[in-house]
Amino acid sequence: INDDDSNDALATSTSASGSANANANDERRTSRRNKPKVDYTTNKPSTSGEAAGSEKGSAGPTASTSNPSGEKRVQAQAQSEPRSRKSETAAAGASAGGGSANSGTRSAPSTNGESRNRDMGTPTVLSGEEGAVFQSRLPFGKMTPNEEACFPDISRSGILGHRVFLNIRNNLLHMWVENPKLQLSFGRALKALPPPFDSEPNLVRRVHSFLERHGFINFGIFKRLVPIPAKKLGKVIVIGAGISGLAVAQQLQQFGMDVIVLEARDRVGGRIATFRKNSYIADLGAMVVTGVYGNPMTILSKQIGMDLVPIHQTCPLYGPDGKPVPKEKDDVIELEFNRLLESASYLSHRLDFNYAGDCPVSLGDALEWVI
Repeated sequence: INDDDSNDALATSTSASGSANANANDERRTSRRNKPKVDYTTNKPSTSGEAAGSEKGSAGPTASTSNPSGEKRVQAQAQSEPRSRKSETAAAGASAGGGSANSGTRSAPSTNGESRNRDMGTPTVLSGEEGAVFQSRLPFGKMTPNEEACFPDISRSGILGHRVFLNIRNNLLHMWVENPKLQLSFGRALKALPPPFDSEPNLVRRVHSFLERHGFINFGIFKRLVPIPAKKLGKVIVIGAGISGLAVAQQLQQFGMDVIVLEARDRVGGRIATFRKNSYIADLGAMVVTGVYGNPMTILSKQIGMDLVPIHQTCPLYGPDGKPVPKEKDDVIELEFNRLLESASYLSHRLDFNYAGDCPVSLGDALEWVI
């Protein structure tokens, strides 16, 4: 297994809602791109098995109001063109599941229709089965094409068979999301299932194995209840100790494989790296989590007790003296920085200049040449 880009990490950004009302003078270090809003409107799941959204998000400073008809709206952010690297880090990104236009965090609706976690430090994961399924990136009221391919008998069984499958699957996901610090074993899952779904142990085992095999449950850092098989089923070499390589190595090891991870550097983590010098600390990558709902990083943060701190759109730049850089100087530097990035992008994509001899050209090298 070749982890092509061991430096790839889950880039993320939690951002707080409500910064859209900031004055023009305070709107510093924000994306200069126009980001049109895209509305995705779905209806609540019906008995026919239609999928539905699980929450409402606000597209601006005005909070959404509740819809008595059960219709739930999710507003997402779409970008017509890529942002600069500085803007990607500073601006509040759209959530992986579709965040509000001013926030990378989708806020769960409260009874009065206002965002409950507008000013909270740690995003609140949606509760209930719908929230757990949404967090797992699956539709609540219907089978995915992959599920239909893996369960052809259920796919052909009609609406009753679909409902039984979905109830079992959604219950298992709910159990895992509610307590991701403890392995969700088959025995524990079967005991916790409500009747009559606990009377189908064979189907429960199949669904449990499917969710575990595809990484929907029992991933990350958790306490195992069932020991790893002592007899190894095979040997696998994983190339690259980035987040992807480490994750796949752990999964394979849990499935009973003998795993070796190879890394060219003298450290693991790939793009996830922290620079330390004397009393100074700086993260070099993957310190921003873009979107918390539907993002496995939310489960990992819950497992290790890590607090996610919202990033506001206003992100001032400070100089070595600890004082804010003047806005005029900041704007000039950002304009020049974006111009350099666009020039480097032109070299790579338009001129296909990505190698110097046999060596790949890094972004840093390209910027040096442009300068």
